[in-house]
Amino acid sequence: MRSRRARKRIPFLVPTTSMGDIAFLLIIFFILCSTKKVGITINPPTSTGLENLPKPTIYVAIDADYRLWLDGSEVGSPGEIESGVAIILQNVDPNAPIDKRSVVFECDRKVPKEIFEPVLESLAKAGAVIAAVGTERPVQTAPPGR
Repeated sequence: MRSRRARKRIPFLVPTTSMGDIAFLLIIFFILCSTKKVGITINPPTSTGLENLPKPTIYVAIDADYRLWLDGSEVGSPGEIESGVAIILQNVDPNAPIDKRSVVFECDRKVPKEIFEPVLESLAKAGAVIAAVGTERPVQTAPPGR
């Protein structure tokens, strides 16, 4: 028969010394992995009267080599952009606020209109609210005395 002696229980300790380090490393990892503009270099046109937009749901770009990008992935044609944006927006209510349906469109200033107009048309057909990106141009004032 077994004796009924009480067994010593060894407490299980979880090492928590490096939990803070792990948490900060995970935060840094997710911040670095969350950017949408992966490898896209664009020199946008300048304009006056620009305003800040809420965070967009979709990002479309055309770079200086006329390559089309949808949310950081290269696509082959405006038709692919239209279908991709339509799929993303299919679950969004048409009466939802603009920031839920907005598509940020960024285009290099050297891209001719024959290239970017079909992309804008495909975005409009997909039901997106288009926001074009540019850089602020200083307002020029007339020299004094004129």
